[in-house]
Amino acid sequence: MAQLTVIVQLTVDNEQAPNLAARLVDTLRTAVDLPIDRMVVDGAQVPQQRALPPARLRIQPDSRRVLVKDTPIELTRLEFDLLLFLCRNPGRVHRRSTLLAEVWGVAEHLGSRTVDVHVRRLRGKIGPGIDPITTVRGVGYLVDRNAGFVIESV
Repeated sequence: MAQLTVIVQLTVDNEQAPNLAARLVDTLRTAVDLPIDRMVVDGAQVPQQRALPPARLRIQPDSRRVLVKDTPIELTRLEFDLLLFLCRNPGRVHRRSTLLAEVWGVAEHLGSRTVDVHVRRLRGKIGPGIDPITTVRGVGYLVDRNAGFVIESV
């Protein structure tokens, strides 16, 4: 068995550091598909349970649930997959054709309105004042990293 050491050095506000560190560990663990007990951060084992930061929108991929202010909302399979894809890939604009390929699994163009309709329905279910999805006119959709969402993993 080999040991891999990854060093990430970022300069952030003291208040942001714990949340950012936890998000980086979660992202890395998901990307390499390792159990949490096999990762070490700063010489200490990553705790099995940690307090989640307050988030208005919580996505639970393992159970395919979305909670808005701790209230579950009903999403279709495609709505959930679209929201999860956008939130797992924040900070960049995703073209409609990319979303069709990644979420719908189709290479051919179904019409740009397909994505637009699903985003509109998703926004309606999430409710006012919480929408993490930004429309970039003529291009696609973007989710800001600081949009008040968290992707929870077991």
